[in-house]
Amino acid sequence: MTEAMTPEQRVTRTNTMDSGSRILLAGLAVFVMAVLAATLIARLTGYSMDSAPESAVIETRELGFRDLPDGAVEVFEWHSKSSLATIPSGEGAFLRGVVRSLVRQRRGLDSGIASMFELKRYDDGRLVLADPVTAESIDLVAFGSTNIAVFAALMDAPLDSSADSVDNW
Repeated sequence: MTEAMTPEQRVTRTNTMDSGSRILLAGLAVFVMAVLAATLIARLTGYSMDSAPESAVIETRELGFRDLPDGAVEVFEWHSKSSLATIPSGEGAFLRGVVRSLVRQRRGLDSGIASMFELKRYDDGRLVLADPVTAESIDLVAFGSTNIAVFAALMDAPLDSSADSVDNW
């Protein structure tokens, strides 16, 4: 049988660590200190974590979006007011969702500004929809090729096109 420990023995036993635990704890402390030191050095030297070089904008189209009485959305070229496409009610969920999220950001600012959105094509093939009012932008590449095609069609649509000229809404 085992003998009962005295209270002093129990306190001593629970307050001591074996050598493995000490090594593990010391290693963890060294790791945390190394991460903090690396972060501090990066901040002080201005090091940036950007892994990819900036891409150049090769094309920009300034777009406006207008709700129509029948629930459709007209997409038009901002300065000329020429229609690029009309998305019928109940269609174009992706386009409507992307634009709605940018408009929601504008409303949060209470800007009340009716302004264009910029659809930008970069030399690496990316399409980005940007709001110059809020400085928010959505990189459309994250949503897959089918959804990118919706905005690519707007980028490539001729001015004064009919509402049916842009497919795949």
